[in-house]
Formats: sequence, C-alpha cells, structure tokens
Amino acid sequence: MLYFVSTNKGKFEMIQSVLGKYGLDLVQKPIELDEPESDNIKEVAREKARLAYEKLRVPLIVEDTGFYFEAYKGFPGQHSKWVFQKIGYPGLFKLIAGKSKKCFFHSVICFIDGHGSYKFFEGKWQGKITEKISKKKSPALPYSRIFVAKGEKVPTVEMPKKNRFNKSQRGIAAHALGKWLKDQALNDLVESI
Repeated sequence: MLYFVSTNKGKFEMIQSVLGKYGLDLVQKPIELDEPESDNIKEVAREKARLAYEKLRVPLIVEDTGFYFEAYKGFPGQHSKWVFQKIGYPGLFKLIAGKSKKCFFHSVICFIDGHGSYKFFEGKWQGKITEKISKKKSPALPYSRIFVAKGEKVPTVEMPKKNRFNKSQRGIAAHALGKWLKDQALNDLVESI
C-alpha cells in the first residue's frame, strides 16, 4: 500500500488506475499542503513530499503539474491555475496570438521513503493550443479544453479516459513510478533469499 497526498480526486483516480496495473494499492490522503514558492516543479514536489511526510511519517507520493507555452519560457508553469482564473480563455488566446501554439504539460511525482531519500518520476505531454474551446467541460483542468496532444486530433478533454490516463504527463510519470516500485519489490525479494 502506498499513500498519495492530494485533495484532488481526479489526480488520485488517474494515478491509482495506472499503479493498479503494477499490482499496487494507492490510498488517497486528502491533506492540504502549503504551496511552496518556486518556479521549479521538481522543487515544489520535493517540498510538498517533505511537508506530507512530516504529517504522516510513512512512505508516500505527491504530484505536481505545470502547463507551459513554448513561446513563454516557464510560463505559466506552476501558476497555470491562477493565470487561468485571472485571464480565462480570451486572455490565453491573446497571449499566444501570433506566437507558437506549441505547449506541454509537465508532471513530477515525488516519492519519499522516510529515510531522507527522494525519488522523482517525470512525464511531459507535448501538444498545441487549438483555435476553439471544446464544448465538453472539464471540472478540474480548463487547459484540457484547448490542448491537443501530439498525434491526436481532438482536445484531451474529448479523449477516452483510458487513453488520457496512459498518454498524459501524469500517466507517463505514474508508469515510471509503478515500474520502479515493482523493480524495487523484486530486488528486495531477491536480496532476502
């Protein structure tokens, strides 16, 4: 069993779905954590893991995601939710008017084992911004209504959930975590023989 510290049910559902393929049980711990001040997503995930471990004192994971426009290095990144709340779709479209429409999501899952050791699993999902907003609503992630992943024809909000879970930045990071945990368990078993 592994604990995932997040209040976001959608993130939990996605990571749980992927880790289940590796025979791993994930338990959500909906603990509010302070958002560290950093533009580095890896530093944010590390600090959140440290804060979560201080509260629970068990091995656990946290996850953080940012959204990035190629035309604006590092923006909006960690602040994508705040930026959207302030300027919405009209502001986003205005920001990229006449600029590259390429963008990507970047997720970092941080595992802390309780011995001061951190392990990071990252995923990036490249794509571009559409010309129109999908009519399908996304309760948690407004960018999914305007983001078309590389190799896809529709915004990610319109993709089947299973495809989205496996191909997304979070899915890529969760698969890397699942493989690593499975390999660790196998190594521990071999060493105990």
